[in-house]
Formats: sequence, structure tokens, C-alpha cells
Amino acid sequence: MKTEKEYRIINKYLRSHPSYKGFENIPNNDTKLIVVIPVYNEKEYIFKTFESLLSCYKPSCAVEVLMVFNASENDTGILIENQKETVRLIREHYNPNLPGWLTLQIIECYNLPSRHFGAGLARKVGMDAALTHFNSIGRSDGIIVSLDADTLVKPNYLTEIYNRFTDKSLNGACIYFEHPIKGSDFQPEVYDGIRKYELHLRYYLQALRITGFPYSFHTMGSAIALRAQAYARIGGMPRKQAGEDFYFLQKLIPLGNFGEINKTAVFPSPRPSNRVIFGTGAAITRYISGDNYVETTYNLQSFFDLKELFDRRMEIFKLEFSEYESWSYKLPGPIRSFLLNSDFFTEMDFLKKECSIIDVFCKRFYEVFNSFKIVKYLNYSHANFYSKSEVFDAALMLIEKLGVNTENFFLEEELLNFYRNLEKDNESFIS
Repeated sequence: MKTEKEYRIINKYLRSHPSYKGFENIPNNDTKLIVVIPVYNEKEYIFKTFESLLSCYKPSCAVEVLMVFNASENDTGILIENQKETVRLIREHYNPNLPGWLTLQIIECYNLPSRHFGAGLARKVGMDAALTHFNSIGRSDGIIVSLDADTLVKPNYLTEIYNRFTDKSLNGACIYFEHPIKGSDFQPEVYDGIRKYELHLRYYLQALRITGFPYSFHTMGSAIALRAQAYARIGGMPRKQAGEDFYFLQKLIPLGNFGEINKTAVFPSPRPSNRVIFGTGAAITRYISGDNYVETTYNLQSFFDLKELFDRRMEIFKLEFSEYESWSYKLPGPIRSFLLNSDFFTEMDFLKKECSIIDVFCKRFYEVFNSFKIVKYLNYSHANFYSKSEVFDAALMLIEKLGVNTENFFLEEELLNFYRNLEKDNESFIS
């Protein structure tokens, strides 16, 4: 329930971000978990996704599923009519037959501004509405869950999320995911591409964790859960047309008390998509068109170079500005070059003025060398020093460094399953 401070934070956010308040059904005052699903031209998928949720075990709380049917002001009348028809079918089929513990809410927004239109804005509409609901019933510790319209879930999805959040300190969590990597729903090249792409995602995560970067988590919009008060504290979901999940989590994770929920799973679709310029759909689209984008990944050595910087970060606290360049010779050439060409040491000087002791500096160091800067460094080092590696080769080399015998890994699927189990067996958490 709400403390006075949380009440102020949430109400300040809602004053600045007026939410859509037109719930079609009366919100359940016992609701503790709201699943938000943006729906844009998803008639083929949304019924399967909702059936998947209805097949979940009953958690120890009331649940709301909030679908945001959306369209841009520039979308065609045909698309909007298709959206309305899907809404009609969902209401007609499901509303009379829902279990008592689950409420379905549908928001229809068909004139969203084109300059902001995308997955981020649709998520924001739904998550702001979820926050409004929780605020109205005095539940700042309510759980907001982000899911996609083409993503299925395991039967224990709701129960595991709710049980994990019985830890009152938890602000948010990433939920374990697996893409379908075989089957008959898609062309063989789609499954081939998604195996490579998911292996890249899991390799990247483990390579980041080797560096010691504390905020190493997956960033998938279909696999996020967080407290209502944490949502308000970080300023809500950004209105990004793509990559909104990455930006969102870069604000949420540093709050602390963030972890993983790996005892359940979501199953995002591997389908190709032209709606956004990066992410799963874009990666698979490029792959089936002949682009080798998903076949390569960052060279493992670039992560070990980064580890040397992170291991030495406390040394920076004691340096004068005039000593930075000579100190940088202790570092590998690629990371040294990046630091000297990115105004990094000026940023360090500003940071040190705000940190009275070295422990505070070492923690706040990652406010400067954050996930955004890591991506900039990796792109810089591969543009100037390293060639990208084949995904399979890099992923194999990484686990060899971890002491794993790799003699029996011959197929991407085998290696991917090893990485999946590595995550399932080790739930990460930052306090």
C-alpha cells in the first residue's frame, strides 16, 4: 500500500502525464498485477496470446489484462476498422466467460500523434493507465507487467511473477524468454535466423557480466515487470518509436533492487517485421533478405578490454586531470583510444567533484560508463580495431574462457540451449 512519499511521487507523475481513464469495465479493487499489451494490427496473434494468459495458473491476487489497441493519425481507415473488429470479437468471445480472478480492459487509441507513434507510446498509454488504476486503489506496490501481442507465456507466468514480488524490496525484474527455434509456423530461414540472433543476445549478456558491469540484463519489452511506484519514479515509459524497452530499463535498473524471474518464461514470436529499425523483427527481416547481420557479434576481446577499465576504475579517483593520459597507457589500445576521443576524463572530473569517498565514486562510475556508452565503445572499437566474430565462434570461445569443455558442441541449437540453461540456473540480482 502507499506511503506518503510514494503517494507524492505517483501523483506528481500523473499530473504531468494525464492518462487515459476510459476503462470499459469497473476496475477490481483487489487487483495487484496488471499485464499491459499493446495491440497494433495483431489479429493473427492476440487471441493466442490471451488464451495463453487464460491458461495460466491462478495467482494469489486479482489480475487485470489491459490491451491497448492503437493506431496513428496517419493510419488508413481499413487498418482502424480491422482494429475495431478485433476488439469486437474479443469482447464478444471473452467478456462473458472470464474467470472471476481476471478482468479484461481494452483501451482504443486510434489517433495517436505520428511524430511519437510506435511501440513506446502504446506501452506508455497502457502503463500510465495501469498506474492510474493502482493509484485509485492506493496500491503503489502494484505490479505492472509488459507483454507483447505476439508473445505466449508458460502456465506459471502469473504465479511466478506474483511470488517473486512478494519480496517487498524488489523494484523490477526481467522475465526469462525463449524464441521458438523450430516448427512449421515460419519458413526454415526464420528459425535459422532467430537461433543466431538469440545466441547473440545471450552471448552479449554473459560477455557483459564478465566485464563486471553491474547492470547486465536483457532488455526486451515483452519481458519486464515492475512496481507502480518505480514506474513513476523513473518518469514512465519513453515515447520512443523503437528501442523504448532499452531506454526504459536504463532508467529502471540503476534504481537498484532489480533482478530476474527465470522460473517461468515468455515466448516471443520470431516473425520478421518492418515496423521498427532494430530489434528481433528487424533482425530477422534483414537475415531473410540476405544480410549477414545476425551471423556476427562483437569480438570477445573487446569485452576483456572493457573489464580492464572497470577493474581499474578506483584508480581514476586519485588522479589529477593532468595524469589521465599517462594513466591511460595501462589500458588496452582500443579502450584507451575510445576514452581519449570521447571526452570521458572530463566526465570523470565532474563526477569526482560529486563523490566525497571512493566507494561512492566506484558505484556512480557506471552512471557515466552506462549501457549507452558501452554500445558506443563496442561500435568504436569494431570500426577501428576489431573485426566482428561469427556468433557461434564467439559464444563458444566465451564458455571456454569460463572453463566449459566445448568438444561436444557442434550445432547452434546445442550451444544456445547451454546458454539458456546458464541463465535459468543463475538468477541475477542487484541491490
